[in-house]
Amino acid sequence: MKRILQAIALATFFSSHISCLKDEMTLDPENSVNVIEFKNPSSFVSPSGSKYALYTRAFDLADESEYPITISYSGAQVAPEDITVKLGIDTAALSQYNAEQHKKYDLIDERLYTLVTSVVIPKGERTAVAKLKFKSSAFDFSKKYVLPIQIQSASAGVVSGNFGTILLNVNAKNKYDGVYTVTGKMSDASNAAFTGLYSVGKKVEYTLETISATECVVTDHINWGGAAYVPIWTGTGVSGYGSFSPVVEFDPATGKIISVKNFYGQPASNTRSAQLNPAGINIYDATAKTIKISYWMLQPSVVTTPPHIRTTWEEEWKFQKPR
Repeated sequence: MKRILQAIALATFFSSHISCLKDEMTLDPENSVNVIEFKNPSSFVSPSGSKYALYTRAFDLADESEYPITISYSGAQVAPEDITVKLGIDTAALSQYNAEQHKKYDLIDERLYTLVTSVVIPKGERTAVAKLKFKSSAFDFSKKYVLPIQIQSASAGVVSGNFGTILLNVNAKNKYDGVYTVTGKMSDASNAAFTGLYSVGKKVEYTLETISATECVVTDHINWGGAAYVPIWTGTGVSGYGSFSPVVEFDPATGKIISVKNFYGQPASNTRSAQLNPAGINIYDATAKTIKISYWMLQPSVVTTPPHIRTTWEEEWKFQKPR
């Protein structure tokens, strides 16, 4: 009863104060203050509660890749005059993000990018574009590069406290990278009910993400939110093998798939490893952008007899779009 009375009292308090606010508060767009800030440049990946926004973008391997970043004079008004915006690097923001989110992003080497340090939002306009350039072909695939850009000053207006600094996570894509639709067949020697989702009429889509110039790891954005797992059907629902996803290595000269290994270790702690089936078709067709692959998951802790093959896949991956 006491809790009910407290709830009624709180409701009465907020109701009366909201009524007062309605009487006293006016929203006048003409008198609101514009702010100068970065507009969202690509996919937003920051978790909720992070002080700085982190965006990610993958580039094809090239001597120079352009990345346009928009600076906005946001609000009800257009720029009352030419506004010069100075840009710079905020290394402290990256350090804080890593500490706050328990991440290990790397500050990108200054030799790998060109930063436009000044742009002008013309009078009567709302935006200006700074064209950043990255030498993606020289990226170190073992690094998780971030360029932390800051609006250091503006000749007029107020710099945004929320989006005056952004973190750009940039990485390179090899030619196999992308989103593929998947068909084929799968069998599990230890459990006949386990099969591929395509066998029960469900859509299967792999995203191949670059980890070296010739290697990609298989990830799943439909069922696993982008994690490195292969979706399977258990007979009653969608699942996946823990600590298992294939890393596929290609021969760029021939298109042949030359190896498959487990992303989580070869073997992982649960004894799972990956191996190419040498008797299968294993090739990348650059013209059709199609991959044909046959591989195994070995697990000696479950299948004790050599060669310890638990699961077999024979699949065709058809390219649909870049990631």
